[in-house]
Amino acid sequence: MGQLFYKACLIVLILSLQMADVEVSFAVAASLSIICFRKQISNQMVLIIFMLFSLVLIGSITVFEPENDYYFFLKDLIYFLRPIFVMSSAYFIVMRLEDKRSFLNILVLMGFYFATMHLWKLVTNFTLIPADTNRIRTYFGRYNHVETIALLLIICVKDLPVKRSRFKIFYKLFVVGLVVSFLFYFSRTMIMVVFAMSLAYYGYLRLNQKGTIALAGLLILGSAFTVFLSFYEPAEDNPGIVDTFLFKIKNSVSESFSLENVDIASKDRRKLWKHWRAYEAHMVYTEVDKAKLWFTGEGFGSTVDIGFEAKLDGEMTQHLSLTHNGFAYLYLKTGILGLLIYLVFVLYLYSFSYSPKRTSLQTVGNNILAACTFYILISSFVVTGIFKPYDMATLLIGGAFALKQIGKIENRNTRNEGDT
Repeated sequence: MGQLFYKACLIVLILSLQMADVEVSFAVAASLSIICFRKQISNQMVLIIFMLFSLVLIGSITVFEPENDYYFFLKDLIYFLRPIFVMSSAYFIVMRLEDKRSFLNILVLMGFYFATMHLWKLVTNFTLIPADTNRIRTYFGRYNHVETIALLLIICVKDLPVKRSRFKIFYKLFVVGLVVSFLFYFSRTMIMVVFAMSLAYYGYLRLNQKGTIALAGLLILGSAFTVFLSFYEPAEDNPGIVDTFLFKIKNSVSESFSLENVDIASKDRRKLWKHWRAYEAHMVYTEVDKAKLWFTGEGFGSTVDIGFEAKLDGEMTQHLSLTHNGFAYLYLKTGILGLLIYLVFVLYLYSFSYSPKRTSLQTVGNNILAACTFYILISSFVVTGIFKPYDMATLLIGGAFALKQIGKIENRNTRNEGDT
């Protein structure tokens, strides 16, 4: 099969993730893993797949329990298998690309495409744009992680082919458009991901002197911003875009980690909604503790009872199969054992930040893997991490491992040419 075919496969994979439909991206990734399969696979990639598949095995322990809800069991199984297939399909596709940097280039070009579509929608509906970030996001989109990754690669990877375009003015215009589109999502997660991944890519989050200085600077800036937010009060009568966005940032910590003085027993939804992620996590920990299934969790098919019916994703439900907090989700399905494996998986990716520099492609691959550590950690606190349908971390990880392996092949070929 030709190179255009494999590039088209990568584009289809990216589009399927952006659709945020777990069944579609699962089917696409599984199909592409079979179509683009190669027997040669690196030991590092095998280890990563083994870790994630271990989570599948732990969650599947409940398969023979007669009271299991097999609809939710299958749903969980797909959620846990999908990252493996996305990772493996990206790995096999990149391994088949002759142009080593096409993988990164296509990601940037797809970011330009989505940014253009987003800006076109904003411009053509300019008169409908309200002065409220929540309504802007409802009308025009809440996130786009393809744009997030595209912006990251532009910031971090110096020798992207698209940067060497003869039409510099068009490239610069697309970059400006990408930045504007990125900001108009008003996504706290997207901003944090680009910021943290960029620092990790350049080695500022290593545990060394350079990292210590960077961390100290971040703590100072973060403390100053926290003090500012503690005194900041948004306008109540007619809050503007800046006010509503800053209020969302101010509420981020309490929403995700704190129930403050909320009376959980009262089930007051108005108060609980401001701390919804923390409330979901609390109910998961309470339920698993009551069942005394700390080590392996309640397995696939389990749900958490939130105590009342709530409208989520357009449907009224009281028993949640998914939670916003990825760590709570993992704990519910796979217990402490699953959380430990997930932590080892993340730490293994972080270890590549200490890999010695070799070829440029291997260095890029190592830096991307280290950066994905912080992508996964951030997204696991606010959404379900690598299990989220639109997650791009697993695609990046699969592609990065392929870049590392290609780099080794390049090294070997170079040595052979030097000996002749």
